[in-house]
Amino acid sequence: MMRRRGEITVFLSLLLSVVLFFFQALFQSAGYALFRSQLEEALELCEYSVLSEYHRTLWERYELFYLDLGYGGGAEKTAYLNQQAEKYLNLNLKPGKVKALETWDYARATDQRGMAYYEQAVSVMKAKTGASLLDKLAEYGEYGQQAADGGAAYQEADSRESQKLEDLRRRREEEEEKGTPNPADQVEQLKHGSILNLVLQDPGAVSGKRADLAESPSKRTLPEGAGPRGRNKPGVVNDAWFLAYLLEHFSYASAYLTGESESGPWLDYQLEYLIAGEETDIANLEAVCGRLLAIREGMNYAYLLSDSGKVAECAALAAALVGVTLIPGLVEAVKQVLLLAWAFAESVLDVRLLLNGKRVAFQKDAATWKLSLSGALELEDLSGLDEAEDADGLLYRDYLGILLTLTGREKRILRSLDAIEGVVWEADGQWFYVDQCIDAFLIRTVVNGGQEYTAERMFCYEW
Repeated sequence: MMRRRGEITVFLSLLLSVVLFFFQALFQSAGYALFRSQLEEALELCEYSVLSEYHRTLWERYELFYLDLGYGGGAEKTAYLNQQAEKYLNLNLKPGKVKALETWDYARATDQRGMAYYEQAVSVMKAKTGASLLDKLAEYGEYGQQAADGGAAYQEADSRESQKLEDLRRRREEEEEKGTPNPADQVEQLKHGSILNLVLQDPGAVSGKRADLAESPSKRTLPEGAGPRGRNKPGVVNDAWFLAYLLEHFSYASAYLTGESESGPWLDYQLEYLIAGEETDIANLEAVCGRLLAIREGMNYAYLLSDSGKVAECAALAAALVGVTLIPGLVEAVKQVLLLAWAFAESVLDVRLLLNGKRVAFQKDAATWKLSLSGALELEDLSGLDEAEDADGLLYRDYLGILLTLTGREKRILRSLDAIEGVVWEADGQWFYVDQCIDAFLIRTVVNGGQEYTAERMFCYEW
């Protein structure tokens, strides 16, 4: 009997050891699980804290969330980023728990020639505007194609008809010993002069700002990071959203010329820079006005050809100017030159009105046509028409939207990054490089929670 009691005691002792070992393992496992949960929570809080140091000016001016690795000092400070992450992580764990920490795989705004920035900008507009905006922006693309075709047709006709008239005038002098006036001589002289003097109400009001573009993002070699997230890949629809972003966040000439906006940091005519890429406001405005003039020339010439009354008016004046002649085609050549000169003069007025903040119809009709033939040939003082406007027409910014659709995607992206970098640098008075701006990165940390744990996590702005 005593032997059996001894056996039971030994058995219970062994069983108790197993049970105690089981509970010890259970408690230890629960402790590890608790610590890992605390670690994940600490990493999440650390992410919020680190990313809360986003660049304020970028957000306030451009609605972009980026962490500046330069921290206003020029050179990248990844060690400082690691230090901040470790500090915030330790605040949510017991001090000394973090044994090692590193960050890497930075997603830069300039990755893939600015495609990462493009994707975030597209998200900004998708979040704040309705789909109805896309219909209007889609029209810009259609207008752009018409403008390109019409402008090319006008230039071809202008060159061809001017040369034809010159040849026929010379032939008449030789065969009939009689000269033929060119009614568009004054207009031709104006075509070779300063565009800005033609279209500006006050040429002295133009901005004289210059930007140093030698080391701008579009010119320098940019480091590659983790790349874009692929959430808003380039395409027709996303290009329209990006165009909307550009039109909303970048300044343009007519707003300054009409007193709507005051001069700010960097170039004032930023949308014009996106189109022309020149280093001065004057050069960018002149280039854009030249392109707007080409758009209007093409559209106005196309309308004139469709208006039988105006064509007949030019034909009658051509016949009166030429008189009796045996040179075939001379009257027709003068008529065509008159039509081209008329289209040019109306186009000058159109661009002038756009810069004055007025609306101009994209496709003209009898109601929206403004200059008479005699007024077009004189083309001296247009100030009497400065208040003329087409109620359903497009504004200057709309025409810039058309020109932007004719500008390559990469140019739009990189030049807008040029503008962002220039504006932020001058506004803050600190070193700033857009290729040092990141919106996502990976973090790896080793912590001691009774045993060493390694944890990895992506820190990123959600957009």
